[in-house]
Amino acid sequence: MFKSQKDKYCEFILEKILVKKEDLTEIEQQIIDYSFEVLKERLEDIKLQNDEIVRLKIELANLKSYLSEI
Repeated sequence: MFKSQKDKYCEFILEKILVKKEDLTEIEQQIIDYSFEVLKERLEDIKLQNDEIVRLKIELANLKSYLSEI
């Protein structure tokens, strides 16, 4: 059975706090859902920043190469 990242995250959290999903209150489930969304956004931000770092490294290498030819 395929599990979404959100389901895997929820299972991970529940395993750490030793609570079954059925025993969560609505508020507790909302907290887990919200924390997943925050984590997901941060990971997307990190990916974008890493992509920018790679782009800048390539640009810097190209500039160094260009300047060494002058």
